[in-house]
Parts: sequence; C-alpha cells; structure tokens
Amino acid sequence: MALNVLTAPLVVVMATLVQRRFGHAVSGLMIGLPLTSLPLLWLVALSHGATFASSMSGATLTGTVAQVVVIWVYASLATRLSPNLSMVGALAAFVVTAGATQTLHPSALVAALLAGAGFAIALRWWPHTSTAPVAQGRYRLALRVVLSAGFTLAMVTQAGRIGPGLSGLAAALPMMSLIVAFVTHQELGADASSRFLKGVTRGSFAYVVSMLVLTELLQSGQMGLAFLLAIATAIVVQLTVQSVGSRSALKPSLRTSISSAKAYVGLRGETSRV
Repeated sequence: MALNVLTAPLVVVMATLVQRRFGHAVSGLMIGLPLTSLPLLWLVALSHGATFASSMSGATLTGTVAQVVVIWVYASLATRLSPNLSMVGALAAFVVTAGATQTLHPSALVAALLAGAGFAIALRWWPHTSTAPVAQGRYRLALRVVLSAGFTLAMVTQAGRIGPGLSGLAAALPMMSLIVAFVTHQELGADASSRFLKGVTRGSFAYVVSMLVLTELLQSGQMGLAFLLAIATAIVVQLTVQSVGSRSALKPSLRTSISSAKAYVGLRGETSRV
C-alpha cells in the first residue's frame, strides 16, 4: 500500500517539474497517462484477485465517459469562474454524468468507444484560451503532494470495503488532474489551467485503451500478461496520438511556407519585369 500511496505524489512532483520546464500542456499529457491507475489496479489485483481488479477496471472504464465531461467542464468554467466554483461545477458534472452512465451498464468495449469519442470531441471544441504567454507564478508543490497522497490513500484503503464497482467509479474521477488544474488555476490563471487540462485530454486516449485491455485480459487470470499488454498498448496509442498531433500542427506551417514561397516568387517575377 505504501508503494501505491507514494506513486501518485511522485507523479505529481514529476508533472510539476515538467510543467515548470516544458509547459502546462506537456505536464497535462503526463498526468493523462495511466501512470497512477495501473499501479493502483496492480496492488488491488494482488490484494483481492484478478477478478476483483477486472471488475474495478471495467467500472473505471465506464466512469471514464464522465471523466471527459469533468475535464471539459472545468476548462470551460475556469475562463469565467473562480477555482473553487470551477471545481464544484466539475465535481457536480462528474456525479451527474457518472450516474447516468452507470444506469446504461455499457460493456467495456462500448464504454471505451464512448470515452474515446468524447475525448476527441472535447479536443475539437476545446474552450478558447488566450494565446498570450502565461505569467509566471508560484508552484505550491507541497499542497499538490498532500492532496494527491490523501486521495490515493483513501482509494487504496477503502477499495475492499466499498466493492469493485464503486471503487472503479471513484478511481475514474480524474482527481490528480483536477488537483493540478485547481492549483494551477490559483497560481497562474485560467489559461494555464486550461492548457494543462487539454494536455490531460490528449494523454487520455492511452488511458482508455489500457483500461480496456486490462479489463478483458484480467478475466483470464493472467495478471502479468494483462498488465504488460496494458502498458504496451498505452505506449503505442500515445505515440500514435502524438504523431497525428505533430502532423496536424505541421499542416498550418506548411501552408504558411507555401504561401510565403508563392509570394516570394511573384515578387521576383514583378521585379524582373521592372
């Protein structure tokens, strides 16, 4: 249990250092990956068995549909409201969406497809943020570590008591993302928080696929193989997402370069005629 409790704060520390050095979007991308979920489920599997862990990861996958809404709602509210009100609105959105999703009882595959589509839609219609550089501020690392450790400790100690369904649903709440987004919102403003959450959204495709693989393979009882393949597929998916994103970002640059080249050629032609 101590290992898992330390994992989440360690990820938060690393994400904060990345945030300082490489920016909010890269830090969010790191938090969006299943860096804390897989260790949590691994310890749950060791403590309660592969079947329990499979049910919990399936419930987490179902709750991931609500995770999309939570992240997008916070980013939207942050542009108009205070950090406290944005957090309250995001948590309320999670409760409503997760409750509605649970009543549908979707299969793991359907839940994964819904979550993946939701993250893609969220990226397509992401709330507008300023393109101006974000002002530098304080990064209250101690607060982030304490909040993340407290949430993880509660999850680990209560998983066996509340059952795999509720545990998985609670694990789907992107608490690490919300903690960092909330503190970033307080420290550096709404734009920085929104950029961080957009990075989380980009990293969540790997999270969805890894949960689907884990849910299906744990039913066979082969825990080691299930977690290895979950990690492998998460890496492949994230590399693919980054590759697609890089090509998308390259297109505007190519169009600008082509336009500039055409303008230059036209200018040379006019100069030659003169």
